[in-house]
Amino acid sequence: MTDLVKIEPGTVGAEMPTATFRLKHQLADHPLFKLDRLARLAATLPADQVEFNGPVQSNQDPKLTPQNGLSAEETVRRIEECQSWMVIKNVEADPEYKALLDACLDQAAAQTGGVMGGAKKRQAFIFVTSPNNVTPLHMDPEYNFLLQVRGTKRMSLFNHEDRGIVTEEQLELYPGKHRNLPYREDFEARATQQHLEPGDSIFVPLFDPHWVQNGPEVSVSFSITWHTDHSLRMVKLSYVNAGLRRLGMPQATVGTHPALDTIKVAAYDVARFGYDAMKRVLGGRQKAVALVFGRKAVA
Repeated sequence: MTDLVKIEPGTVGAEMPTATFRLKHQLADHPLFKLDRLARLAATLPADQVEFNGPVQSNQDPKLTPQNGLSAEETVRRIEECQSWMVIKNVEADPEYKALLDACLDQAAAQTGGVMGGAKKRQAFIFVTSPNNVTPLHMDPEYNFLLQVRGTKRMSLFNHEDRGIVTEEQLELYPGKHRNLPYREDFEARATQQHLEPGDSIFVPLFDPHWVQNGPEVSVSFSITWHTDHSLRMVKLSYVNAGLRRLGMPQATVGTHPALDTIKVAAYDVARFGYDAMKRVLGGRQKAVALVFGRKAVA
């Protein structure tokens, strides 16, 4: 079987990498990423699985994000001229895309001795972007391989431990919080900048902030994400620390007090069980977030 993804031997050691690295893939001509197929996919998914907007900046205020006035399907079909950015979320709900996601991560596991397999919470997202558009600075709470399928883009990637770029509070997660982060042009001196063409891929570590400048052509990228026990623990601690901080209780860096971190994770698990039960009773995440936190859920 042809390697859909290719990680050079020696790139990954015995532990999950904490820094970005490049790899290759063989999806540039795959039929699942043709615009017509993506338009049909966008048209069939629930509205909360397709997010799109008009032109934005790297430091975009999420409250002022412009809309493009089109439907999801029209946005894909007119992506050449509509100056838009789109993400089609959780495409693993479609059996064809799930099979591709699993094949890529299974091959990554085989090439890294199981280190980068992604056995937990595998998800896939497809980004469709107009020429010269921007994805603002943000971070993602999972491990990610970004596979460039069509067009070119430049990614500026930052270490999430660099407090000159982002504070611990800015990185913490809570329902209703937008993923965008504050950005200044002088950040670029501290960035790892990567140019991606079709066939290129990059590993994006957990929580590392990044923003993307699209090239002069339509861009299509396939983002495959996963978790490990460690990453799930870090996400849980992020939520708990954010909640306690919002109650006026400053929080130490994760790992400073291991025993307390363990208690926080246990508390999260208990609270999550109740929250999930509430979602089932109320009929969805949006209603549960509105009831508990008094705000609309944000992707």
